[in-house]
Amino acid sequence: MRTTLRRFALLTLLLPAVALAQASSRSPARPRVVAVKSSSLAPYASFLAGFTSEARADVTELTLEESPTEAARVFKALAAQKPALVLALGPLAANTARRSLGEDIPVLFAMVPYHERYGLEASHVTGIALTSDFGPELAALKAVAPGAKRVGILHDPRSSAGAVAQARSAGASLGLTLVPLAVEAQERVGEVLEGAAGKVAGLLMVADKTVGNASVVQALIAFSASHKVPLVALTASQVMEGATLALAPAPLALGQQAGRLANRIVHEKVDPGALAVARPEGLDLSFNLTVAKKSGPSCDVALEVLRFAARRDFAVKVYE
Repeated sequence: MRTTLRRFALLTLLLPAVALAQASSRSPARPRVVAVKSSSLAPYASFLAGFTSEARADVTELTLEESPTEAARVFKALAAQKPALVLALGPLAANTARRSLGEDIPVLFAMVPYHERYGLEASHVTGIALTSDFGPELAALKAVAPGAKRVGILHDPRSSAGAVAQARSAGASLGLTLVPLAVEAQERVGEVLEGAAGKVAGLLMVADKTVGNASVVQALIAFSASHKVPLVALTASQVMEGATLALAPAPLALGQQAGRLANRIVHEKVDPGALAVARPEGLDLSFNLTVAKKSGPSCDVALEVLRFAARRDFAVKVYE
């Protein structure tokens, strides 16, 4: 009798485990997402950490190491495997995915600077931009220089007319007037900037291939310093070099945003081509305290920047 009771107790303990195993064997396999990285950059790793925390899928990682030959080989294999989604990180991966994969394989790109220049539009492709609609940047400038009314924006109209229009719209809602500083050749940057002296109370940088190189960035920083006007840059490294502040996507938050977008495409069957390229949701604010000291009472400016970041839930990095 005692042996029978022991067997019954053991059976009672085992039944839930058996039932769970049977249920697991009957549950459908998770969809497969292949994340293709253009290289082994650290921000890509942070991005993927965020992505895997949100995406309801099994994620496989591949790295191209900036090799077009490797890219062609990888995407030829993926075209035959037909994963549920290809996540393309960086220009090489995004560009090759767009041109190598058929419309039956959805593509989600991210971490692609100047994504417009690559012609990534397609019925099976969507992505997340690295730039915002300029609203957060101009609001940050307003926090640093509340009395500013006119903001200069150095750009090449051949490639950034749309960005200037967006900035104008965002600025209007904040009581700011955007002053276009058009330049089609790097050699004229100094002349155009000097013509803006006394006419603008701030500067906003845009992701423009004509004015986005190191020499032009240094010219903008020098103008900002000599005329004591805040410069809103694009990256933390530019803030370290002397720009006043910058708002840049946080890779981890960007990855989480991509994971949620992937769920819509894979599980809700949303057509990627019907989705506009999304603006980044998570931003890091970089602030140069030394530059702020030269343009006004640094304590007041720093406090306003911290208040602004707290209201927007932005992480803050301070440089001196």
